[in-house]
Amino acid sequence: MLAIVAIMAGCGNSPVAVVSGVKITEAEFTDRLMEAAGRDVLRDMIDRELLRQAAAQAGIEVTDEELNAEIEKAKQEIGGEELFQQWLAGRELTEERWREHVRFALLTRELALKDVKYTDEDLKQFFEENKDRFGHPATVSISEIVVASKQDADEVMAELKKEGASFGDIARRYSLSPTREAGGERPEMPIEQIPVPAIRESAQSLPIGDVSKPMEAEGQWYIMKVRDRKAARQASFTEDREVIEQQYQLQNARPLQEILKEQIAQANVRVVDPRLQELNEVYTPVPSEMPQFGTGEGPPGALPGAEAPADAPVVVPPDAPAPAPANSGG
Repeated sequence: MLAIVAIMAGCGNSPVAVVSGVKITEAEFTDRLMEAAGRDVLRDMIDRELLRQAAAQAGIEVTDEELNAEIEKAKQEIGGEELFQQWLAGRELTEERWREHVRFALLTRELALKDVKYTDEDLKQFFEENKDRFGHPATVSISEIVVASKQDADEVMAELKKEGASFGDIARRYSLSPTREAGGERPEMPIEQIPVPAIRESAQSLPIGDVSKPMEAEGQWYIMKVRDRKAARQASFTEDREVIEQQYQLQNARPLQEILKEQIAQANVRVVDPRLQELNEVYTPVPSEMPQFGTGEGPPGALPGAEAPADAPVVVPPDAPAPAPANSGG
């Protein structure tokens, strides 16, 4: 969205591309962008600003400390700094842009949760009705060294057998995996979600602290070390209270569309670009007293602004980041 705005700000006859001597100008390019996405982009930007204003009116703000803590948690869940940078690159995002996304997600989450009230009895009832959601599968924490050939794997194994050898140091020296910066360490993961059978079997059976034999998988060779393993367990209200509380809050959060509808009723939104003025209908508040006609299906003359924008942003818990990039180790 910011890229489109920047391009629109620099409209003119300067070329953005030249095809066999024929120029495609900034003005032509901008007109096509406006036709293709201008309405949706502007509507999204207006909705976001309305939600920011709603949060400000409610006294809600996100501090830098809260933002930094959330981002650090997300990086660890993705698998460390290098995997995080790959995740950003795969989505053509800068870290600064992603921080803006996380800040907005935190802000809207707090806004949606502001009026959620509950007692211990409410939480216990919610837990009993949704107990299956809070069970814990068997998990494993592994470290890995990934190399290109059996010969490389044998050389690594010889290094690991030397007195005082450190798996983490050797991973940093030899591994081809993005986890090498973290000494080959992967975050805790459910064993059943490891896609490669040989690695999954080692994750289940290898004694904690032991190093596996080299295993071939998807054209590479893996050497694993199991740091920890946890057995599956049933959900417990006492042990899982924090996540139960979070899920209860999210399930009972106020929909952002309702908040937008309320903001539209009190805000003054005016679209001035003549190419996009049809959006003014979306943001025209409906009078609180509307005469009713017909069969009760709603006044036939209701304005489009009677409904909150259907494509309004949704609450995205920042503590549930997008999945880490696919990899052989799960």
